[in-house]
Amino acid sequence: MEDKRSFFSQIFTNLMIFSLAVGASTVAFIYSWPWEKANPDWKPTFRLIAACGEKKEACGLAYGELADAKAKGRVASLEPTEPAGEVEEENNWLKWKKEDGLYEVKASSWHFQTVVRYRIENDTPVLVAYQDVDVSRAFTYGIGAALFLTIGLSLRKLRG
Repeated sequence: MEDKRSFFSQIFTNLMIFSLAVGASTVAFIYSWPWEKANPDWKPTFRLIAACGEKKEACGLAYGELADAKAKGRVASLEPTEPAGEVEEENNWLKWKKEDGLYEVKASSWHFQTVVRYRIENDTPVLVAYQDVDVSRAFTYGIGAALFLTIGLSLRKLRG
């Protein structure tokens, strides 16, 4: 069966298939990014959720800032009043949820997504696992997977 569409129509169709494949495979890479079992060492940039100020409103802070924030009295408690929620910060969004004593805090922006799982023991956060996704790397992998898929579909069409 011969394709009777114009050359530009075929290119447009292939570009749309490629774009869809890039988006789908990038999302698949982001969701399947591996979890790293934590050693006791926290990265200083990992975000935590806490109850801050006199009103005990949920706020986010980096693990590296925790000792300083406690010393200055900015942190009322490491356990926020709500079991789930989100806070908009200056450069990212911070979402959290608590299930069975385990906190899962996701800090995300256009170019990264970091998810930290931890529990509170003796008013100290204990790291359980983390997932540090570099979205630009996932996008690069997505382009490669989409290119492979598009070339495969084109070769199959030629063979057919």
